[in-house]
Amino acid sequence: MQGMGAGFSPGRIGMGQEHRRARRFNVSMAVTLILRDTKNRLILADPLPGTLLDISLYGARLSVPHIRTGRYHLFYACNDDSAKVILLEVIDKHEGDRLVLPAHPVWFDHILSSPSKHFELGLEFLIHPEDPNITKLHAFLASQPPLAGGWLKRLFRLA
Repeated sequence: MQGMGAGFSPGRIGMGQEHRRARRFNVSMAVTLILRDTKNRLILADPLPGTLLDISLYGARLSVPHIRTGRYHLFYACNDDSAKVILLEVIDKHEGDRLVLPAHPVWFDHILSSPSKHFELGLEFLIHPEDPNITKLHAFLASQPPLAGGWLKRLFRLA
């Protein structure tokens, strides 16, 4: 099932040509997505596990097993009501720290070509790139084993 936001990313233009505000870097890290109603201060559904696939100073791309949690569709719930946001939760098990970043979905796609037929979800962070939580996230990612030779340390120097 693909929706109106499926395959759309505001940073993508034309066939393979992209114009982004910041460089994206590949990662692979377990995260949790929590749908929250900020107006009523409520958690709306059970947390959804996901995998962080890439990240920039402004947002991230994730893989999730399904796009619905409880009775809510992650993309449409947030786009139909600006009070609903996705909290991206990262846990540093070594330090015991929990980092939570508010985000808004900007696109999703159902990856039917994959054996797991998962969904990919593009999130835009709702905090400024210089926010201490973004810095903490990048510092945490920089401490993880790199996928491709030290790029996270360079990203962290940019933050």
